[in-house]
Amino acid sequence: MALEKVGQKINWCWRLVATGFSFTLFGVGGLIVPLYAVPWLLMTRAGEVRERRARWLVHIHFRFFINMMRALGIMTYSLQGLERLKAPGQLILANHPSLVDVVLLIGLLPRADCVVKGGLLRNPFMRTVIKLAGYIANDNPEQVLQDARASLARGNSLIIFPEGTRTVPGQRLKLQRGAANVALRLNLPIRPVVIVVTPPTLTKYVPWYKIPPTGPFHMALAVKPQLAPGELEMQADIPASLAARQLTKRLEQYFTEELTHYAGARART
Repeated sequence: MALEKVGQKINWCWRLVATGFSFTLFGVGGLIVPLYAVPWLLMTRAGEVRERRARWLVHIHFRFFINMMRALGIMTYSLQGLERLKAPGQLILANHPSLVDVVLLIGLLPRADCVVKGGLLRNPFMRTVIKLAGYIANDNPEQVLQDARASLARGNSLIIFPEGTRTVPGQRLKLQRGAANVALRLNLPIRPVVIVVTPPTLTKYVPWYKIPPTGPFHMALAVKPQLAPGELEMQADIPASLAARQLTKRLEQYFTEELTHYAGARART
């Protein structure tokens, strides 16, 4: 028993060091990658080709980061229904339980477009790459709709995290109306992606060094069948603002039920 506890302590220390190394490398990468990526992209013809290459570059680096964390024993992950993401031009809505779920999802999609916080455009390390990749800032709702329509028409899949920020463990899931507004105004079916992190880690207000005590955390990502607004009992003759509010409530209920079902299934195993 004493030997087992020593082994667990060594494993915890290793995962703590490996987690610190991983996020340090991620931060350093944010400084170094633009040094070679930006000149290469600027030598590429402006427009869709440059945008596609920039997104591919982000995809490759994020995929490397996730697989590095898995190789270091920090995390494991499982994917369900990934083939549903192969079709182009999808509106993907995902819950946001952890700091690295964004990295995993973009690491799975070479042509993913994202709606990002407008504040990131004021970050000197992120601004250039975000602009070159053509990611959509959420500052102006009407501009978001125009950019989303154009991006989807080019065959990109658009990822939105409708919570707007990471989930706080133990609190009720609460979505913002922007994602529902995009779905309704552009008349798009919704591709839900349900993400569960066990045990909860890298959540909002929890520092990176608060790692699980007994082993790597596991991220389960499940791509669900599409939902059309009609399937969510929306009415066509109501004001757009009310329709978006109703759809947001339906989506909150949908994600809450999916997460509850996952927790119940895990408890029975």
